[in-house]
Amino acid sequence: MLYKNFFPKGASRQEIVKSIKAEGFNPILITDEPGFVYETHTHPETKLIVCLEGSMRVKVEKEEYDFAPGDKILIPGKIPHGGVVGKDGCVYYWSEKIVIDKNFTNSSSKGSKLSSPRKAG
Repeated sequence: MLYKNFFPKGASRQEIVKSIKAEGFNPILITDEPGFVYETHTHPETKLIVCLEGSMRVKVEKEEYDFAPGDKILIPGKIPHGGVVGKDGCVYYWSEKIVIDKNFTNSSSKGSKLSSPRKAG
């Protein structure tokens, strides 16, 4: 899901990192060259990305988004996604975490239920 202009123009990187960490993610700064292509793929983890500079055309399932500075995208695990970096490249924070279903029963733990999700980082 795209959150257009989630961060106001002029928000510091420190403020953005603090917000991302408050959601349980640990951001990594990524810089992509113009035209770089992320082929459609999936991961088990939920992804959160925040655009700082440049742009990217991001496809999540059948929806396409113009990802620009201040935007945040949250992609649930196992959802097909990909993208093409814009003509000026793209600098963004990328992060992931595994979201565990609290109702999941692990057969190796003799039927006990997980009490809470584990946090990444």
